[in-house]
Order: sequence, then structure tokens, then C-alpha cells
Amino acid sequence: MEISLRDIKRVRIHDFVYTLKHWRTAFTIVEKFAIAILLVLVLATSWRWALAANSAATHDPANGGTYIEGVITNNLDTVDLGRLTKAALVRVDEKGNILPDLATKWEVSADKSDYKFTLIPKVSSYVITDILQKNPTYLPTGASAQVVDPTTVEFKLTSPDSQFLNELSTPLFPYGPYKVDKKTDTEIRLKINSDYHLKRPYFDRFVVRKYENADDLQAAANRGNITGSFDLGSVPNGWQNAKVTLNKKHFLFINSSKPYLKATNVRNQILSGEKPNGIDTLSVLEVNGLTVDEEYAALKDKLIKAGVKLDVRRVSLKDALSADLPKRNYDILYILINEGSSYDPYLFWHSDNRIGTGQNFAELANADIDRLCEEYRSTEDAAKRQEILDKIKSLVNDEKVSVEYKNIEETYSASGNVKGFFLPKNMALETDRYNFILSWYLNQKLF
Repeated sequence: MEISLRDIKRVRIHDFVYTLKHWRTAFTIVEKFAIAILLVLVLATSWRWALAANSAATHDPANGGTYIEGVITNNLDTVDLGRLTKAALVRVDEKGNILPDLATKWEVSADKSDYKFTLIPKVSSYVITDILQKNPTYLPTGASAQVVDPTTVEFKLTSPDSQFLNELSTPLFPYGPYKVDKKTDTEIRLKINSDYHLKRPYFDRFVVRKYENADDLQAAANRGNITGSFDLGSVPNGWQNAKVTLNKKHFLFINSSKPYLKATNVRNQILSGEKPNGIDTLSVLEVNGLTVDEEYAALKDKLIKAGVKLDVRRVSLKDALSADLPKRNYDILYILINEGSSYDPYLFWHSDNRIGTGQNFAELANADIDRLCEEYRSTEDAAKRQEILDKIKSLVNDEKVSVEYKNIEETYSASGNVKGFFLPKNMALETDRYNFILSWYLNQKLF
């Protein structure tokens, strides 16, 4: 039988379909094995082509998504949003470099006592000085700010302070990358500040969600109701961790102004866990302690076993600032101190800070330490400052008025969906995480 040319395509398709339907009998065992090998090679080659194409493509962060951070607190008003909603005159990068923020440039006088800042056009120097007047503790004691012109503000210091620029990196002014969109009893919802002067963060929205206790926070993380948080008891599968050491630690101070604590040998006995002659009771004030150092707990146990009655009072920092600390109403003070971006020994050991709002909580008066504290403030060279600081700490140690405990360590965890996750091993404060969260993202764009 002859087949016309027009039917050739139909016959071939019919044969192909027939072969597929009856493939078990249409091919020999050898042919089936050969076809299987060919299919494996095709699939392997296709997979490699896909990987190559994907690696050749460019993935960049894309704007969008919501980041939800869980915090344990009884009151959201106490949550410091840091650089999420506020800005500073300058900022400090992870290497310690001073970078512009609300100030585009600055001039420092030869004697390091005058600082003049030129502001970005959208910020008024009158607004800056007004906010500073409402926050007098933001600047060092004796420092003042004044308007030069609408875009220039000048600071005058009573004495040189090599760490002044670092101190000005603390966010205070309401020009951050986010604005508060809505606040409830359980959440603070932030939205993008479209007028932000620096690079726009990738998350369109940032939510801070309140939890009463660690169990509630953990349950929220397990259910995927939050994106990140500090110190989860158990990190959910697939989440990322960053352990950070904060520039925050507990200090113990002995009030050397008390008549029965003036003698160095008496203070040394107390720090050794021994009972000094004539002292049966010591007033202990514990302030702002979230955790307790093992060494401190061991010292208290030794004193009690030695026969010293410890009258312990635990108070919040807010309450302590209103009475106990200015009045030095304690024999021993155990307090959590945030040293911030720079440690200034002048604040803790210079005799000018012995009373009132000063932070010389040990009431120490030592002329050699005073001189070194002043020298430290006027020295810019980092190595020289460290040398001076070591001398100060050695002299303070000889006075037996203080114990400096370990820096606080915390772990921040974030969902595996978060890209660009990074926190440095050392941060000044917990709020410094917001400096880095601003560069994290959820979405990607492909080029």
C-alpha cells in the first residue's frame, strides 16, 4: 500500500504515540537501559545549566516586607527605638570611624574646646538647641550649645574632651528612617520616613511587639509571629544567631565617704569577703540589675558567712536617680552601667563628680587619679589613652573602692527569611542593633 506524502507526518506521530503507550514491549532491555542513562545525563546537564544561570544572575536587596521584633516589657514607653526613629549629629561605623549624619561637616578648634557643625538643609539649628536644652544630660557637664546661624550650631566645652564626637553619636533628634504610624498597648508600628536624609532602609514597616514574659516571647517565635528578638530560650529551627558583647557591665562601689569605710584596709576586707572589726551591718543598694554576676553573689555569701548582715534594697534606675544615688544612700552599690560608645574615667573617678548627679559613686578623692582623668580627656591618640586608662585602673584598684565585673553578653536571633543578617561581636548598647537592622532585608530583585 502506498502512503501519500501528506500522510507521512500523521503516520510518524501515530507511530510515536503508539511506541510511548507500549514502551514496555517496544524496546529491548538494552534499549531501555540506554534510554535511562540518556535521561539521567539530560537531567544532570539541565541542573548544572540552571545553577550556572542562577550564579551568573545578580541578586540585590529589594524594598518591602515587615520586620517584627519581640521584646519583654511591661510598658512600651520604656522601649528605646534608637536610630529607627531618631538621628544624631554624627554616627559611628563598626570600625569606630566618625561619619556625617544630621551634620554634613564640622570644625574643631585648636584647643579642642569648640565644635562647629554645619547641618543638612532640612534641619534647623534652633530645633537642635531647643531639644538639647530639654535633654541636659545629653552633653558633658559644663558643655553648652548655641545657634550660629539657621544651619550651624556650635558647642563649647569647659575642658577638652577627646571623646566628644563619639558622645554626639547617640540618637536624640526626631529625623530617623522611620516614623511612628500607630501605637497600642501591645505594639509600636513604624512606617518609612519618606523624608529621611540617608539611605532608605529595606523594610517598609518595623513593628515592636510587647510580651509579658520569656515564655510568651518564646511561643511567639515558635509560631513565627515575630521575626527577631534578643535572648530566646530556644532558637527555632532555621533561625540565625549573633552573639554580641555589650559595652555594659555591673560595677560594685564602696562608699568611701562613710566614716567606717574610709580606711583602705577595711574596704579591702569587705572586698575579700571578711568581716571588718566594728562593722556588723552593711547597706547594699542594687540598681538596674537584669542578671547577677556569679562573683558578686559569691562575695555576698562570704560576707554573710563571715557574720556581716547585709541590708539589701533593689530599686529601679529611675527611682535610684531621684534619691539614693544623689544622696549616696548606701555602703555598697551594685549597679548596671551602660558605658556607651566610649568609656570616660573622668565621670567615675574624678573628684568633681563625687556629689549630686556625678557618677563618682565611690566618693573617691585622689589627686593623681584626677590628673590622669584630665589627661585622658585631652588625649586623642588611642594607644596613649589606653596607657593612661591602665594607670587609672591600677590606682583605683589600690584604693579598694570598686569591682568591675564582666561585660554583658547577649544573643540576637532572627528568622532564616531575613537576608543580610549581621551584628558585630561588640556593640556599645542593645539599641546599636538598629544601626545594622537598617541594612537587613526580606526581598530580592534579580538582574
